Amino acid sequence: MCPDLRAASVSDRSSSAGIGRSAAEIGSLTLAARYMRLPWSPDNPRKPAVSLHGMHSDGPASAFRVALARALDRRRALIDSRTTQAFRVFSGAGDGIDGVFIDVYADGAVLIEYEGRPPGDFDAHAAAGIAQDVLRPLGVRAVYHKPFAKDRSRLGGALPDCVTNPIPAAGERVSESTLIREHDWNLEVRLYDGLSTGLFLDQRENRRWIAEWTLARSQQTGTKPTVLNTFAYTCAFSVAAAMHAVTTSVDVSPRYLEWGKRNFTHNQIDVRQHFFTRMDTFEFFGFARKKSWRYDLMILDPPSFASGSKKKGIKPWSALEHYSRLVNEAAGLLAPGGVIFASTNTQELCRTGRLEREIAKAVGRPKWVDLPEIGIDFAEEHERFSARAFAI
Repeated sequence: MCPDLRAASVSDRSSSAGIGRSAAEIGSLTLAARYMRLPWSPDNPRKPAVSLHGMHSDGPASAFRVALARALDRRRALIDSRTTQAFRVFSGAGDGIDGVFIDVYADGAVLIEYEGRPPGDFDAHAAAGIAQDVLRPLGVRAVYHKPFAKDRSRLGGALPDCVTNPIPAAGERVSESTLIREHDWNLEVRLYDGLSTGLFLDQRENRRWIAEWTLARSQQTGTKPTVLNTFAYTCAFSVAAAMHAVTTSVDVSPRYLEWGKRNFTHNQIDVRQHFFTRMDTFEFFGFARKKSWRYDLMILDPPSFASGSKKKGIKPWSALEHYSRLVNEAAGLLAPGGVIFASTNTQELCRTGRLEREIAKAVGRPKWVDLPEIGIDFAEEHERFSARAFAI
């Protein structure tokens, strides 16, 4: 049973990534850094907040049931396209209930609840049961609950039992690991492996763009382009690129790099033809400069911030303080005609024009490259994610 977040204490929200931490903490903090992506304003005039009065009713008039069904209808085109088995079906305030998000991963789903955001009468376990019922026609057999506390420091590094419990909040247990199909590749997700699942759904269309860019580049040059994926996590970007390129995936977590290798294997990609490096990104940049290595495509998708490790020689990271430096050092490794893909979920950097200014501060006047629009399942989450691609 997960803790009741409605009674929990309140403090400032922060995000971090797992540098120099245990595997459990890495899983918790990495997703926390990425998924603290809520709209700046909880008020959406097109979708007023849903009243949850009568939440426990099993009838069709249940407010949450109606809100979820409407949200599902808005994503029908994506679902019917069959381009992915993983998508967001409920987007917090954008779909009428602030602080509540639901993601589908093939036969399982995850209900994410942010402390202090939903209405006071919101009951996550009742909602999980309703969600499992509404999503059953999609093949969803289980709904897992992942509560995010505002002040994770008071947890002392511990995770709520429910985020590692194979028994879901609603439905029947699913496999420890699940393969989902996204565009032309398979990716491994784990629904009760901590707060993270191993895949950031909002980057789905950008992964497709990376696959298309590397294909076009290989056709243009007659050789496989080189791709550097920093802060690689479970290497989903690398998988998309590896179809037509030689990839290098850099991350400080050996656990996630091993997960990334499994993702390659799930797609019959020979890991021996690619590189996986456990190293701090800036440390790798320095090493690559000494080797005079150059990359045709560089992927920068860092966490908002990360605690360092003196023992491992890893310095703390803050996107607000270090993003322009990250772009500047990456630019020094870019091959002629190459492109940098840069993204962030740091809220201050997601404000209109802010990421572009950080990039311009680092490289002068970049040549912007068009990226696809974010998926329809994330269309109502405003100013909580930003991505740009550019040449120099």
